[in-house]
This record gives sequence, C-alpha cells and structure tokens, in this order.
Amino acid sequence: MIELLTGQVARLGTDSLTLLVGGVGFRVAVTPRHGLSLRLNQDATLVTKMVVKEDDISLYGFESSAELEIFDLLCSVSGIGPKLAMTVLSGMDADGVRNAVNASDDAAFRAISGIGPKTAKLIVISLSNKVGLSVHLPHANVIQALVQLGTDEARARAVISEIPVGLDDSAALKAALSLLGSSKLGEA
Repeated sequence: MIELLTGQVARLGTDSLTLLVGGVGFRVAVTPRHGLSLRLNQDATLVTKMVVKEDDISLYGFESSAELEIFDLLCSVSGIGPKLAMTVLSGMDADGVRNAVNASDDAAFRAISGIGPKTAKLIVISLSNKVGLSVHLPHANVIQALVQLGTDEARARAVISEIPVGLDDSAALKAALSLLGSSKLGEA
C-alpha cells in the first residue's frame, strides 16, 4: 500500500494532481479545496489511500490522517464509493463531517451535490458512533467526560445543547450533570 507520498507538484487539475516522487509521477485524486492550497513545483506531502478495483487502481490524497479517516468511514457507508466520499470532503472538511454527524444534521450532507435525502440520513445513521468528537464542537471535552461517566454520547450531546453558550468547561460540566440528574429524577 502507498500510505504517504512526498514530492514535487508537477501538474494540478481541479480534482487531481501529479506528484513527482523520485522521477515517477503519481496521479492522485484530491479535493478541489486541497488542490487550491497547492502550487506547481511546490514540495508537498500527501497522506494517501490506494483503492484497487477490478479494472482500476486509484490513489486518493489527503491533507491529514484525520481527513483520510473520514474518507474511509464515508466509504464504509452503503452506496458511497471513493468518488462520492471525495465529493463530500470537497463540500466540508473532516471537522465539518464530524460536526454534522454528531449534530444529526443530514441537511449539511444534502447540500452537497450528488447526496440525496436518503443517502444523507444513511451517512448520519451509519457514522453516528464512529466519527468521534470534533475539537471544534462546543464543549467537546465535557461531552467526552460525560461519555466516560457512562452517559450515552447522543444524550451527552443533547444535554450540552441545552446549556448556555459561553460557559467554561468546568461550569458546563456542572450544568450538564445537573441537567442529567434532574432528568433522571423526572424519569423515576
């Protein structure tokens, strides 16, 4: 497997580039956002995924391992292949995918060309407990703490969405625990 390539950008297209590595040019599919961040003759390092099909061998390139992880997770969803996964990553970065899945926001996926309502819901459902928390999710540390204390991740996210914005993590944790405690009393 080819996991990482470092070389000089020899050609740039809208959705692919040629990376010259030791005299060999590798054609690598990239997202337009990633392609726009690169320049001809620039040295670049790409985290790559080689996909072998019956009639094709393709390389997909990413800016980070986190983006590759999201690509692999998207490809694990029924009906989504590498090209559609790249389309999703063209529309939103890895944190955007995490945030949309964690918020059960299928509308974010429907906004991407080629993703219909059923596929959008399938992405959210299939990846709901697989994507982890985004570091940009408000109070991600508090959600993680609640999960470690035994709260279901979906419930933890729901509780966090009910607390006021602007609290530090300590105050947010206290408020979340208070909400969880009062909801358990109401359930009894």
